[in-house]
Amino acid sequence: MNTINSIAKFVNKYLIYLMVLLMLISYLFPQPFLWIPTRTTTLLSIIMFCMGMTLNVTAFKMVVIQPKAFILGLLIQFTISPLVAYGLAQLFGLSSGLIIGFVLLGSVSGGTASNVMTFIGKGDVALTVSLTTVSTLMATVVTPFLVYFLAGQYTEISFFAMLLSVLQMVLLPILLGIIVHKLIANYIDAWMQAFVLVSSVSILLIVAGTVAKNGAVIVQSGIIVIFVVLLHNLIGYGAGYGISRLLGVSDQQAKSIMFQLGMKNTGLAISLANAHFATIAAAVTPAAVGMIIHQITGPILANIVAKKEGKQYESKYLFAKLYDRNRRLRKSK
Repeated sequence: MNTINSIAKFVNKYLIYLMVLLMLISYLFPQPFLWIPTRTTTLLSIIMFCMGMTLNVTAFKMVVIQPKAFILGLLIQFTISPLVAYGLAQLFGLSSGLIIGFVLLGSVSGGTASNVMTFIGKGDVALTVSLTTVSTLMATVVTPFLVYFLAGQYTEISFFAMLLSVLQMVLLPILLGIIVHKLIANYIDAWMQAFVLVSSVSILLIVAGTVAKNGAVIVQSGIIVIFVVLLHNLIGYGAGYGISRLLGVSDQQAKSIMFQLGMKNTGLAISLANAHFATIAAAVTPAAVGMIIHQITGPILANIVAKKEGKQYESKYLFAKLYDRNRRLRKSK
């Protein structure tokens, strides 16, 4: 177990760098990774099962402790993100296949990577874990509804078929994970790092398989698609933080909502695109591009806000020292 724990800590610590390296390798040498795309749904279910294994009551505590920030995070995640995605696709005159893909990207829940970025960016980790957990559960119903409502005019979409898919890929594995967690509650701490490692490896495999299969399509799709995905991502960050702060949410909580809105569960979007829009090649492109862009912009933004937080702390500390020094000098006189 010590070896597994050490490997898990290493992978978790350098996950972003491993992801970027794997993207490059799978793009240049796609053949060894082409077995993965057909197993994306299975890998996503494994991630959701591991997520269920790690859940306990603390994952839902922000619902009671900070209901304002929690409810706001959920609301803007399932309203602003899909509407901005749909609006941008329309604004730039993209094809119907790409519109479907953008709606998918905007309609899924926040990804688990947002939890890591929130931690690096010194946001409210408890809030982002709660948001990721509940939004993922809500996505089982909300995502099929949003896709049907916003993209139903472009192709035939079965709401119930998509609902069943998300239930199988997301809800059932999470519930199974929670049940197993209860059954082995006395041993869960010893195995926790193993579940984290399995989840991280599954994420890396999905990324590698997506780039291997769609790398050429992404490059050929043109700068416009990459630009629109990046724009959607940046608007998500800006809207998540800006709206939260305007509505009186603390800086730490606003950063949590910012990463939730900017970094989506691209694995779910890719799985749904492959399962329900396999004949529409362009439908998977926005999520595939998003998977890459989110893993680049997320760490950059997290490090920027972390450094800013550090400078603010240093400024406050320096001011406090100067104030205390001046006060002592006045007293000595």
